Amino acid sequence: MTRLTKNNPAVLDIGVFFVLILWGLALYFVPLHSNSFYFDDVSSIESNEAIRTIDLPKIFNAFNTRSLVGLSFAINYKWGGLHPFGYRLINLLFHCLNAFLVFLLIKLTLQSKWPAFFASILFLCHPIQTEPVNYITQRFVLMGAFFYLLTLVLYIQYRCWSQKNYLIAAFGSAVAAMFCKEFTVTLPLMLTLYELYFLNCHSKAQGRRISIWMRSFASLRMTIPFFVIALIVPILLLRTPKEMIGVASIAESRTHHIDITRAQGNISRKQYFLTELNVVRTYVRLLFLPIDQDLDYDYPLSHDIDKKTLLSGIFLLCLLAIAVITYKSYRIVSFGILWFFIALSVESSVIPIGHPIAEYRLYLASVGFVFFLTALLYMRPIDQKKVPGTISKKLFLAPFLILIGFSILTFQRNNIWKDDFSLWNDVVQKSPHKARAYNNRGLAFAQQGNLTQAIADYDKAIAIDPYYINAYINSGFASNKQGNFAAALSDYNKAIALNPQLAEVYIDRGNTYFYQGNYILALSDYNKAIELKPNLAEGYNGRANAYLKLNNFTQSLSDYNKALELKPDYADAYYNRTICYYQLKKYGYTIKMTPAAKENH
Repeated sequence: MTRLTKNNPAVLDIGVFFVLILWGLALYFVPLHSNSFYFDDVSSIESNEAIRTIDLPKIFNAFNTRSLVGLSFAINYKWGGLHPFGYRLINLLFHCLNAFLVFLLIKLTLQSKWPAFFASILFLCHPIQTEPVNYITQRFVLMGAFFYLLTLVLYIQYRCWSQKNYLIAAFGSAVAAMFCKEFTVTLPLMLTLYELYFLNCHSKAQGRRISIWMRSFASLRMTIPFFVIALIVPILLLRTPKEMIGVASIAESRTHHIDITRAQGNISRKQYFLTELNVVRTYVRLLFLPIDQDLDYDYPLSHDIDKKTLLSGIFLLCLLAIAVITYKSYRIVSFGILWFFIALSVESSVIPIGHPIAEYRLYLASVGFVFFLTALLYMRPIDQKKVPGTISKKLFLAPFLILIGFSILTFQRNNIWKDDFSLWNDVVQKSPHKARAYNNRGLAFAQQGNLTQAIADYDKAIAIDPYYINAYINSGFASNKQGNFAAALSDYNKAIALNPQLAEVYIDRGNTYFYQGNYILALSDYNKAIELKPNLAEGYNGRANAYLKLNNFTQSLSDYNKALELKPDYADAYYNRTICYYQLKKYGYTIKMTPAAKENH
């Protein structure tokens, strides 16, 4: 057995890992205790029945290409129910693990510990990472990056030491990556790039260095199995089941046709590509100068090649030119630039996605920035007679100042993620013309019990976007709580006019009629909701309530039973069924209950 000493690499690695964990906990302590779900957290976690049990086929149908993350949500639910703390803790753990993998990747590449340590802390404390860590659903990004980086590390170790166990593990990790998020499809290309830059760069043929084309062919040959593994993503997208939750329903589907080159949304390819030229320029700015971050950017679409878009395109071409020019002398710089573009290629190219910019899309791409900055701070030009990349032995003050500066910015940004109101108030200030910002701040006001201000924000959202259905629904709910049933009905009627297929809105309007004592109209809306969504427990519970008021006790009991069959933990339905049992007994009906029903009764 190897004796652990100060010079033992295992001790160093373990020490770095614990430093990353402690630094991460210090940076994310405030949002870690937030009790809020954001954006898609509601559909993917809070109201997602697929994660209530660890049922693999059900999870697979709900998440498809992201089913491994769906399984992690199900484990989280089994562990701590719907308390956000557990979900955020796991997100933070994955972020720390990813920072550790960055450490291993750069240590393997540069054969030096200090630049690798700096790189791992830089990745951990960069403010751009706050969104994927705090926005629970973006565990898609965190887990995808984890298996992406793990595959790279394992593959490099296999190529260095020729141990097949590393290669088998790399294959398994690559397969896992394909079940986290679609950007992982670029993994084989990144492996090939790494082969070309660092693993085949000194191969010789007949006493002389082989050409770049021969090296490229050799690199491609080594990574062919990973290109085969990457086919998992398009194959899964082509199956796109109907049960998929919205956040995982990526490919655009029209009746019997599924287009895997277009995500949900109505932005044309031309508009999206031109807009992304500006977006990627913004991403570069956020990496070097992470200020004015926004959860929900109000980013303008580019319809034509205007001056701003042209300059952005020229800037990005210059970056690519630098990657080519620095290939021989500053290979780490060149590799970092290409990593950045490859990591963004799926989401920031010609595949239209509903919203053009999101900070969480920079998560994996930021590893390229880490390579780039680490090289600038620690590397001298390559000495062609030595291993590519000679480390400067002098530790400058600049890395320390950068880490402290970014850590302060991250801590400040995380204070904004402490609760709903703080976050959405920040978005309203930075995106004052975004309807969703006002709608979500309205929800935060409603949680505080400030219904008047909530309705004012919903009205502002509707003024900005008269077709914003959620604002009408939320306004109707708030008006109901205020007892203003006429206003609530008006809002629900407008929502139904915009989309008559929303079963939940019929339930909400049915509830309003029920509060007014108009049980016949309430019954009609509950029936419509059940017609649209036969498996919606709330529809049966609402209809049972209406039947109960109309003294149709047997039908009421039947609907309560159906609601509990669909949703066994439905507390309101249990309470209401108890009242129904009392009414049946009062009027002399004979009640037959199953043993389970007796126990719950």
